[in-house]
Amino acid sequence: MSSTERNSAIVPMFTRADGQLHPRRTYVCFGVARGGTSAVAGAMQRLGIFMGDELPNNYEDPRFGPGQSPARMREAIAERNAAHDVWGWKFPAASNYLEGLSKDLRNPWLVVVFRDIAATMKGHMRWHNREITLAAHEILVQQQKNWFLVDRWRVPTLLVSYEKAVLDPRLFVEELAGHLGRPVPEGEAMEQIVAFLAPGSYK
Repeated sequence: MSSTERNSAIVPMFTRADGQLHPRRTYVCFGVARGGTSAVAGAMQRLGIFMGDELPNNYEDPRFGPGQSPARMREAIAERNAAHDVWGWKFPAASNYLEGLSKDLRNPWLVVVFRDIAATMKGHMRWHNREITLAAHEILVQQQKNWFLVDRWRVPTLLVSYEKAVLDPRLFVEELAGHLGRPVPEGEAMEQIVAFLAPGSYK
């Protein structure tokens, strides 16, 4: 399916025209807090991308989370590169620190998740007790940082619509698997990912 078709949840950018993938690559999934990154990272993990050890229910690898210095993150990258040809991590605000890691990332792919700003604002108000105008400001500033990073780096990138993904989860899983170079799951494996993506519970 073309990324311009109505139900497609993914817009690929800066990818190879022939669709070939480097055998060793690193995915970074980011976006905005309460913006759907956990759902996308969980789907990536279920498709066979190593996203970290013993992850919490938000799929954020603590080695790339708050309080970690760039030096510690570079150590983690070197360890993961040695252990995995293909791997990744998820952190909503990763674009805030990725510039400092650019030379350490092996064939990086950016997976940038976008969600309806009103829904994201409600999440910030509910979970972070943010005042509505402050929530809107923080979300828009973070989205701007994300886009500027994509435009600066010009590495293979997947822009993901959270709303489109949950509207047609089977299609999203098929698309995502294709872009990640993973086999499309069938039968119960597909049903488990579709159930995971269903709205109504925190991812």
